[in-house]
Amino acid sequence: MPRRPRSTEVDAYVFIKENLKLRGWDVRNPDRTEGVGQVYTQNECLSHPAIAQALSLDRPENVVMVTERIVWIIEAKSTHQQLRIALAEAECYARRITALGRLEAAFISGVAGNSLDTFLVRNRVLIDDNYVSIDINGVETTSLLSPTDCQRILDSNEPNLDDTPIDEKLFLDRAEHINRILHLGAVNPHQRASVMAALLLSMIGETMPNIEERDAAILIGDINSRVRAVLRSQQKEGFFDYTRLPLPASTDNHVKFRKALVETIQELLNLNIRSAMNSGADWLGAFYEVFLKYASWAQDLGIVLTPRHITKYIADVMDVRPQDIVFDPTCGTGGFLVAALDYVKQRSSPHQLGNFKRHSVFGIEQDAGVAALAVVNMIFRGDGKNNIVEGNCFAKHLLPTVTDGVQSAQYSSSTPDVPVVSKVMMNPPFSLKRGDEKEFRFVDHALSQLEHGGLLFSVLPYSAMVRPGAYRGWRRDSLLAKHTIKAIITLPIDLFYPVGVTTVGVFISKGTPHNRSDSVLWARALNDGLLKSKGRRLPSIRATDDLSTIQQTLRAFLQNPSMSVPNQDQFLKASPIDFNDSLVELVPEAYLDQSVPTAHAVAQEAARAMRELFAVLIKTDNACLRPDLLSDLPTRQVPENTHWSLFNITELFDLKRGDFHSLANLDPGAQPTISRVGTDCGLVGFYERPDKAEVYRPGTITVSTVSGDSFVQPVPFIATDNVLLCTPKGAFENLRLTSLFFVQLMLNEVKWRWSYGRQPYIAKFATTQIRLPTTAGGGIDEEYMAAVIESAPHWRVIEAAFDRQEDRIGV
Repeated sequence: MPRRPRSTEVDAYVFIKENLKLRGWDVRNPDRTEGVGQVYTQNECLSHPAIAQALSLDRPENVVMVTERIVWIIEAKSTHQQLRIALAEAECYARRITALGRLEAAFISGVAGNSLDTFLVRNRVLIDDNYVSIDINGVETTSLLSPTDCQRILDSNEPNLDDTPIDEKLFLDRAEHINRILHLGAVNPHQRASVMAALLLSMIGETMPNIEERDAAILIGDINSRVRAVLRSQQKEGFFDYTRLPLPASTDNHVKFRKALVETIQELLNLNIRSAMNSGADWLGAFYEVFLKYASWAQDLGIVLTPRHITKYIADVMDVRPQDIVFDPTCGTGGFLVAALDYVKQRSSPHQLGNFKRHSVFGIEQDAGVAALAVVNMIFRGDGKNNIVEGNCFAKHLLPTVTDGVQSAQYSSSTPDVPVVSKVMMNPPFSLKRGDEKEFRFVDHALSQLEHGGLLFSVLPYSAMVRPGAYRGWRRDSLLAKHTIKAIITLPIDLFYPVGVTTVGVFISKGTPHNRSDSVLWARALNDGLLKSKGRRLPSIRATDDLSTIQQTLRAFLQNPSMSVPNQDQFLKASPIDFNDSLVELVPEAYLDQSVPTAHAVAQEAARAMRELFAVLIKTDNACLRPDLLSDLPTRQVPENTHWSLFNITELFDLKRGDFHSLANLDPGAQPTISRVGTDCGLVGFYERPDKAEVYRPGTITVSTVSGDSFVQPVPFIATDNVLLCTPKGAFENLRLTSLFFVQLMLNEVKWRWSYGRQPYIAKFATTQIRLPTTAGGGIDEEYMAAVIESAPHWRVIEAAFDRQEDRIGV
């Protein structure tokens, strides 16, 4: 039988230093970094006079300088069974140092284990001359402390830290690291979230799985028996098959799988995971997000988990109360329900919270594996799990009932005569294919469970609120005809990163047809305080947070829609729905006001546009590069215009689409061809003119029906049918070239109204209004527009290029 490798304390040295660094300590030797470093390792501490005097030649594994006077002693041993010895020796060192009177060893830690069997950690703090256990959220710590932990304990002189905030960045970092561990352990991406759930359930009790067991089958059996016991105690044993750990079929993978399990458990211990279980943060939901994004089956089902900061935000603005009955018919891993529980927890008595957990939180999830994750999530909340079920939400309804004298609900196949739900928070699966369930069907079903006057929030794809056909019929005949829309918010573009989908948040009050005079709160919250970093989105002080900016206004408006709301151009507005809109577009971009441009902003945009056009002229060999045009001549001074008026685009131009659709069948040729791209003035190449395609004149404005980018074309061109052509009409037929360029700038100023979900096809684009400078008499101020454009760089080259084109075509 092969001899088991001997465990040494060397493994612990690496573990301690890595984890101190992870927790935020500077692990360099203080003596070599002029006091910046904070961690002495073994003999290094003897260079500190007070420590050397106290310990003579003895030295612990590490001494951490918490402050100039407060130190933390860490002692390590090589096996789990020696944890008590490690703590005892750390205390001995600490008392010797404190007794000298120059330093106070306020903290001690014992670390026991090795790289094969994981490391156990216990921490103590000196209170009234006794070293007592340090708890976070009522649970003993299993990881080394952070600087913040130490400071909070010192400030309070208490060994228990309650409501300790979760370090989201740290948790997401470790989730990604655990995902890599499971990948190396040959764990299928589809199973990683359930493996995590199983390990967490196995760690709920006071004792740990026997991670020193080298036989993978025995270790897995131990973990699974713990999982079954927890689920049985919660009356959820039916989910065992979705959380149990499978034994790899190949014995070659047993060692690899065991290693992955042990390393994952170590990571969870390093995060004080049992303390986190008792916190208010939905850290498990954040873990699930990491694992499920690698699982293609989740995307195939249209499952996109709602980020935790959004679920928390919605619970706040909807002001969930202990007496509410909350329902999520597409609950995923339970994010909205967890947010509701945590919000009520902070604003209710223990008795109210207990009733709310048991009787007021309901969720359905179509995928049994994901439903199991939701159950695990709710178990960690102490309750609320019995009302999470798996199945088809359309076949399940909530009927009112009274349980233990408390108003509640129960699942049934029958439609309720009197709905009982007061608040719905949901993010239905996104429709991915033609045959998929449309998102609005889930919203309709949720509304059918909601009591009259109840409030529903749903995340929806942006397209659901602008698409024609069945979607338009739903918006007109269901939403507006039967219910009242309270607020609609365009959500950040990267909200579901790396899944690319633009979404809105919709708030609906059940049961009263929308009154034409009722205002709706419209908002574009394109920033949520997070930025992308290494494939993730994390909170950043460099990011603005539009959601927080409107939070109190939104919360108040949902309770009192008649309140006055300050109008903030392109951001926030309260106004009635336009019932004359045949497209029934219910998005903020159709209702918010356009801001008045400043002279500085217009000049900057003019300079950018001229530089881009200059580059295109160079590429197409149409630039007039005469020395007299390139000389630095004084530019015109741009005055600050104070008169701006709104003009509908159809007042100025006739609109039409380009003449052909596909470029694939065209032969290369000499004709510049404009399509939907937003660069190089829309130029996509040079092709032969198709039959019946018109060649359009220079000076025609083109608009991409995908991006909304507008350009004044400098040469004759042909155009595809995903380009709109704007030709001056009537009194505006003789607009100056400078005026055309200024109109281009203003069309690009309203580009924020368009997106891939709301494209500027003719019917929509015809409603576009742009701001133009006007004279005192109300006419277009072409002198001002000329001053702006002629002050831009390269203008004289561009003007000459247009003049040359006019000469060529005989005008």
